[in-house]
Amino acid sequence: GPRGQGGECVGAMEEQVRLPQTEAIMEAIIRSSKPLPIGGGDDAGSAFASLQMPLRRLADRLVPLFYSRWVVFFVLLAALVARIAMIQRHFFTVYIVAIYILNQALLFVSLATDDEDSPSRPASDASGEYRPFVRALSEFRLCCRGVFAFAGALAVSFVDDFDLDVDVQFLLCFFVVLFGYTMKQQISHMAKHGYVPWNFSKKKASGSRKKGKQEDMYDV
Repeated sequence: GPRGQGGECVGAMEEQVRLPQTEAIMEAIIRSSKPLPIGGGDDAGSAFASLQMPLRRLADRLVPLFYSRWVVFFVLLAALVARIAMIQRHFFTVYIVAIYILNQALLFVSLATDDEDSPSRPASDASGEYRPFVRALSEFRLCCRGVFAFAGALAVSFVDDFDLDVDVQFLLCFFVVLFGYTMKQQISHMAKHGYVPWNFSKKKASGSRKKGKQEDMYDV
């Protein structure tokens, strides 16, 4: 009847009104950069996210302090060596730290990728384009990780429960063999791909620029 047709017309009009509203809501959600509050939330994740900004600001302040952070690096290293020499224990802790620092140093002198066409690979002499050496691990991260490793080892040296009875001569010989093998592999990799772990042509490339223009690039 007429009443049923009127109800259908009203329903169709409501459907037409709801459709643009739904599209507008979906578009607003897509364009919004804020995460949707789905579920109860992760308190640990939110706490970690709240700490990221202060840590990032601290890292930004430490980046230009090249000499200061390396002084801290070697001071902690000397303190660790003096501590182990004084107590004559925790040699396994020193071995673990030495393996870790060796691994980080290898990343520091390695390419970010082994791809032949990667922009991280330095340009050859025949190419006019200058491409700097892109490391797998930056100098800043290497220094910071070393500082944390030495500080952690110093803290562990005060806890006798972490001291393991090991053969110091065996650990030393094993580390020397491991160091020689890894260095041989790294040198072979450099010879195979034709690169060195420093930007030797940076001065030549920057010499053609204007004298008043300087680059303050930090390896972060």
